[in-house]
Amino acid sequence: TTGRQLLCKILQPLETTIMGEYIIIHATPSVEDYISVRALTGLTPKTPKAANVGLANTLFAVRIAQSSSPNTTVGMGRMIGDGGCFFQIVDIAVLPAHQGKGLGKMIMKELKDWMDNNVPESGTVLLFADGRTNELYKQFGFVETAGLTPSSVGMACRF
Repeated sequence: TTGRQLLCKILQPLETTIMGEYIIIHATPSVEDYISVRALTGLTPKTPKAANVGLANTLFAVRIAQSSSPNTTVGMGRMIGDGGCFFQIVDIAVLPAHQGKGLGKMIMKELKDWMDNNVPESGTVLLFADGRTNELYKQFGFVETAGLTPSSVGMACRF
């Protein structure tokens, strides 16, 4: 069994009822849901082509839906990376009508549980915090840093 096959097995949908109103689904959102949730939450837009390729390379993903409408994503988060050395949490988003209900924390809990079980001892997990979301991420062990070491600086190149 290859590492990719093991990761694909992890992505098999698993639903858990939360507070009766929401369910957590361990599955990558559809391209349509992904683009829609990003747009409605103010994240930078992605083209369908970019979303299709990116979503196919997800290591682990969490969707939150209302129990009454399990096919409609109201919150999401993904783990991407090389599966061994470096990982990045991306696309943490909750639709405005569902914010303030602890859904972001639920998404992070699922991602943290996956990290605890799948990231090797020497692995590094990165994320970018927008606005005051850094306070949420601190609850899960993340610390603010300019780079991975005191002498490094984080950089990005956007296309």
